[in-house]
Amino acid sequence: MLEETFGYELGIVLAGDGRSDSPGHSAKYGMYTMLELPANVIIDMQLVQSNEVGGATHMEKEGFIRSVNFLETQQGLDIDVIITDRHVQLRKWIRENLPDVQHLLDVWHVAKGFRKKLVALSKEKDCTDLKQWIDSIINHLYWSVMSTDSAEPNLVEAKWTSVLNHIVNIHTHNNELFPKCEHKRLRGRAARKKWLKPCSTMMVKLEKLATTTYLIRDLKQLSNREQTSSLEAFHSLLNHYAPKMYAFSYEGQLCRYIHVILMHFNENSGRTQQSTRSGELQYAVSLPKWKKGGHTVRKVLEEPTFDYVNEIIKDVLDRLTYPREDVDVRDVPPPLSSEYQRPTKETAVSQFKSRYKST
Repeated sequence: MLEETFGYELGIVLAGDGRSDSPGHSAKYGMYTMLELPANVIIDMQLVQSNEVGGATHMEKEGFIRSVNFLETQQGLDIDVIITDRHVQLRKWIRENLPDVQHLLDVWHVAKGFRKKLVALSKEKDCTDLKQWIDSIINHLYWSVMSTDSAEPNLVEAKWTSVLNHIVNIHTHNNELFPKCEHKRLRGRAARKKWLKPCSTMMVKLEKLATTTYLIRDLKQLSNREQTSSLEAFHSLLNHYAPKMYAFSYEGQLCRYIHVILMHFNENSGRTQQSTRSGELQYAVSLPKWKKGGHTVRKVLEEPTFDYVNEIIKDVLDRLTYPREDVDVRDVPPPLSSEYQRPTKETAVSQFKSRYKST
């Protein structure tokens, strides 16, 4: 039992996210992963085939439901908090079926979506000056959430909307929850940045983007504690063991996802940061293409280990040496083509020839 393994006394804190086996909206397989955040280990993965749920768009919800049922019913765990992306179907299901569970959203997913809208707006006529403020606006979004207690969602909204005044050089706000900016007198680069013009076309469009009902609702539900960044790292690992440009069978996906990748991640999830001989922690700076001249800083961790490989080899040899009859066999969903009736060769050839008959 997972409850005995981790010694849970209160409810667990989970991060969940889905991943399709191929880009686009016609994926065949969907995998949903549950990460236990305090321990930073994957505690469940569910593989769903699209014809099990009537289409690729329903796989993430089905994987989530299966995972919740497994953890609560079979493992006897009480879920306290779940952090996910902005998936509409999940939000509705959690609200209706898990009323006692606190459902929070990941900040990165919201910031990523809003950044795309800002970039698109900055390319419009008379809106090019917005480009220099995009990073600052996104940083302010993170700060609005992380600096506020989760019990004060209205304060998050007040802090967030204050950015519309700040970027036009107004630092007092008509809001008693957040009456003025908390920064000190601006100096250097921050003071030299070009302020935007109040009431301009660009500001009207920006205010409309920043105060939509959906965005404000999501901001109030964002997590100011744990995030799903470890799951994003796990998905990067998935791309190594199960690349999206290759097609695998159901059993192939299952073996890669649940047996190999899960074991590798859990074995190496607690790696510590490397240090120099003098004792200084090591960091690496990279210039990714998507940053367009910007840089990212990451911690240099210890080299990963692969002790789980020996366990797999030992298990295989044991099964070959001492065959067992009580082996669990998973039910494999029928192939997608099973939904259609395959014509005989004669019928197909006849229909092919009929296309070229003169009428």
